Amino acid sequence: MKNCICTFAICFWAFLFFAPFAKSEIFELKNDKVQFQIDGKGNLISLKNLVNGREYAGGEGLWRIIYQDGSSLEESLESENVPVKVSGDGKKITLSYGGDFPVNITCLLEGDEIKLSAEIKNASKDKILREFQFPMIKSAKIKDSTKLLWSHTNGTRYPNIRKWLMSGFKSYMAQDNKAIERYDLYPCPLSMNYYVLEDSDCSLYFANHDPEFEKTLHLLRTRQTGGKGEFKYGGIDLAMAKYPFLNPGESKKFSDFVLSPHAGDWHVSAKKYRKWADTWYKHVPMNEDFKNSNGWQRIIMRHQYGKVLFKYDQLPEIIKAGKKAGLDTILMFGWWKEGMDAGYPEYTPDDTQGGDEALKKWIKEVQKLGGKVNLYFNGQLIDMSTKFYRQTGKKISIKRSDGTEHMERYPFGGDGTALRVFGNKTFVTACPATKEWLEILKSFADRAISLGVDGVFFDQLGYKSELCYDASHGHPVPCQNIMKYKHEMLKELRGYVRSKKPGMSMGIEWVSDPTSMYADYIHSVSPNLHIVRNDENGVPITAHVPVYQYTFPEVYVTNRDIYNNNDVPRRCNLTVMRGWREDACIYRCRATVDEAPVYSEYLSKTAVIRDKYRDLILNGTFRDTDLAKCDTPHLQYQTFENGSNMAVVATQSHKNEVKAAFETPGYEFVEADGIGSFSANASNDGSTKVDVKKDALVVLVYRKK
Repeated sequence: MKNCICTFAICFWAFLFFAPFAKSEIFELKNDKVQFQIDGKGNLISLKNLVNGREYAGGEGLWRIIYQDGSSLEESLESENVPVKVSGDGKKITLSYGGDFPVNITCLLEGDEIKLSAEIKNASKDKILREFQFPMIKSAKIKDSTKLLWSHTNGTRYPNIRKWLMSGFKSYMAQDNKAIERYDLYPCPLSMNYYVLEDSDCSLYFANHDPEFEKTLHLLRTRQTGGKGEFKYGGIDLAMAKYPFLNPGESKKFSDFVLSPHAGDWHVSAKKYRKWADTWYKHVPMNEDFKNSNGWQRIIMRHQYGKVLFKYDQLPEIIKAGKKAGLDTILMFGWWKEGMDAGYPEYTPDDTQGGDEALKKWIKEVQKLGGKVNLYFNGQLIDMSTKFYRQTGKKISIKRSDGTEHMERYPFGGDGTALRVFGNKTFVTACPATKEWLEILKSFADRAISLGVDGVFFDQLGYKSELCYDASHGHPVPCQNIMKYKHEMLKELRGYVRSKKPGMSMGIEWVSDPTSMYADYIHSVSPNLHIVRNDENGVPITAHVPVYQYTFPEVYVTNRDIYNNNDVPRRCNLTVMRGWREDACIYRCRATVDEAPVYSEYLSKTAVIRDKYRDLILNGTFRDTDLAKCDTPHLQYQTFENGSNMAVVATQSHKNEVKAAFETPGYEFVEADGIGSFSANASNDGSTKVDVKKDALVVLVYRKK
């Protein structure tokens, strides 16, 4: 008996000692492309690209929950600290977590994509489940060379993820003692609901295929691992976050998250997103008249601070200056009595200049000279000093969780500093779910038509709307899918404009996939013509990567940040190479283009190229570098196609001369043209040899064999 007791005791203590080191059961989804493994504790132990052998998993949990407990608004709960039951049959893995906030996760494998969905519930007595960070790849395996592709506006690349992430250390309002975080919100300023981690031969596609366009945060974070005051940070967590704000007893389902460790670069990821988007994305074709435009001069007639910069009778001289530079359109801001960024949405006729009748007269004079006028309206701001705000605006404005209104300020100034320092105007934003605001936007279109303009432009209408907590607007509270309402509002507005004046173009500001499909053009934001670094070859690089343009090539955008004569050839060449139209806004819309003569003269040269190859480089399909290969990294280029024709547009600004050869499989060389000093010739080996001097631009045209 004594020996039995001793044997039992030895076995018992051995079990307690060795149990933590015992191998946990592994649940796996696997094919010839991807391996996905979850252990019995709910940890992600493998997310592997089997084609390249690239592993991304860090061996930790799949989610974090942020909840409110009494007056403490943000407490965290990590999945590793919650009991879980995992099951799987090789086709599906399910994870069921207990506790105050039960989470049920389903994982499926389709091709090279892991598809995840989750149902969360608030089973607590008095807590509020505010935030669900899922899916998470905690301590993801990221190399020093791994790049982040982020859909901020048109698209941005960060070549050093940790350096970019650590730059968030300066955020005074964050808990750097716990983690450093960088993030952005979809929809807007992020234009699409995916991001990409790119290596030399493979990438990780991290996406949420959400047709409701709910607010989704793209989040990267690194946790503090040092001791007290050491500020050492460990691996990088990758995640998205949703904001369900669940009260006790409420539940929410989140589906269609996609993790794809695929072979190839970010272009493969873009095609994945577009394949999904094709289930709902129905682009309205571009207005025929706009196809003939190279862009515009953006002019402010009267500014917010009351100064008249241009009078109506100066419109003819404005269009003459533009036409010399190849720009046949005026995008006219501040044409009403209150001036730019003031008086919204009343737009009082300027009786000091003869009111709308005088404006209509001078618009006709522009058109007689072969010019066009696109008229500005703001798509969501309401000036709090207006009668409209007092009578209607306060009812239809977006409300925050505490019942106050979301407010914005745009402190433009004149010759002094006080306006810029202390501000001048305060705005609320209209909730796009309200029928009253749609009628206001329709009335803007009616006003534009009555003035006889060629196009109507709605500022900020592609930009985000904030969460709205006003239940009287007829939407859920809080309204997580408020951009779905803006999507539907734009659809109806575009139909209204087309029905009233079919030939009138309609533009909006900001690229965003819920809204861009209903505009002829997008007045872009942050197109990134500024040099941020030189790459390993000494090539000056901008932050821009054409992620949005490649995913949605039907969407036509403009440049935005050329205000003077500085660095003109490089920036104009990039604008042409990227297929953008010109937004000439001298001194931030305070002067005509002829006041920047270097810029104006160069625009006249780009206009010749744009006119000659309009069907390809302006109205063709943008294909980035897909259709051609160049034998040197010193030449920047992009490709376009239209039917059986294809164009390569190339430029360089850092060397006196770059010689290169282009391979264009399936195409034969037809001709070349450009700006500056260059040569281009078809060679006997089937390639096209080019010699491009500094600041030259060359367009190579091909035809399918």
